[in-house]
Amino acid sequence: MQEFQHPNQEEQQQFRITSVQGIELGLGQADPVAVISAKLEQQYPNHLILVQAGKFLHGYDRTAHALNVLKKYKIKLVGTAEAPHIRVGFPAGNFKKRLWSIVDEFSIPYVVALGNQTQGHTVYVSDNAAGNTSVLAAVTPDIVSQIIHDLRQHATLNTAAAAQMLASPDSSGFKLKSQAQDLDIQLLQDIIKMPRDIRVTYGENLRACMARVMLNIFSYGTNLDKRAVLQRISADIDLLKHYLAQAPKLSKLKFAFEHRVSLAVELGRLVGGLIRSAGAAA
Repeated sequence: MQEFQHPNQEEQQQFRITSVQGIELGLGQADPVAVISAKLEQQYPNHLILVQAGKFLHGYDRTAHALNVLKKYKIKLVGTAEAPHIRVGFPAGNFKKRLWSIVDEFSIPYVVALGNQTQGHTVYVSDNAAGNTSVLAAVTPDIVSQIIHDLRQHATLNTAAAAQMLASPDSSGFKLKSQAQDLDIQLLQDIIKMPRDIRVTYGENLRACMARVMLNIFSYGTNLDKRAVLQRISADIDLLKHYLAQAPKLSKLKFAFEHRVSLAVELGRLVGGLIRSAGAAA
């Protein structure tokens, strides 16, 4: 396994990282690494928080949920019955490659604590004035509690969490936007590469349909009639899937349409769960 490396001086300057040496971050707890993470989160509430534990970096609770949604990192339920946590992890040796790609894609500020409990930790904090703090701000403690409850009750994560999302517009906006933005970016990249005649016909249909999806998703959080908004989104997703199904029949058109269909189906499943929950709550 590749050994972890601290950011060098050039990297610290490039990514605006500051470091604090030898911090003692909590001992003797049921999960001391989770305690470290919680203390850092109090100081940096809208940053991704990652703490070294042996050869791995661990992210807990709000960070774990954000990385699960944005990058599909697998969530684990850890800790004790009295102090449960959700956690994601990846090798510390290649954290720069993983973490900085997330920063480049989503502009989320981060904190990384490297070291161990015996010798203390060095904490690296990104300081990007243009950082996207809204991603972590949308992950409320109630969302984390609901995920922990689902895992304890069913031993599997209910990724839709439709009832909780309806009760928390910030949560629903976070999940809907992240899923839709992924599809929107992929389709835009596909359309740019299409031959001109297909781009101005078939590609324009895709763009117009996806633009309506994005408009309604961005209005969902503040719209009073959320069910009506969801129904409009659902109809456009069905139309989008129809257009995507035409792709294999078009000559000179090559793109990963099966992957795009899977993203559209997942977005439709998420919206469908919210519609059903909205109907049950009415």
